[in-house]
Amino acid sequence: MERAGNFLGGMLRQLKRPEAAVAWLSGVWPSVVGKTLARHTRPVHCHKGCLEVAADGKAWRKQLEEMKSEFCAQVNKAWGGTLVREVKFVAAKPGPRHISHELDNEHTPFIRRRKA
Repeated sequence: MERAGNFLGGMLRQLKRPEAAVAWLSGVWPSVVGKTLARHTRPVHCHKGCLEVAADGKAWRKQLEEMKSEFCAQVNKAWGGTLVREVKFVAAKPGPRHISHELDNEHTPFIRRRKA
């Protein structure tokens, strides 16, 4: 059975729409750049061969500037063609400060024991 990411990548290539490329990249981002980098980066915009990647903090952006060619190569390899010719690292917009426990998959509630 063919992997869904490979199948969807081929279908989205036919659409030739920038938002389709970003939607696909968002889904496969950890497998394209690795889990560690995916925790600190995310694709936000792709237009005319320029991919904007949001990165956490100045230190991450500075470090990633040296890896632009690797990002291009990995994205294009995963896409199966030339999608990206340039990568720009931009500041990540701050997310919500508090996520409700219903939406937080990392939250583990504690259970209180009743006194008898």
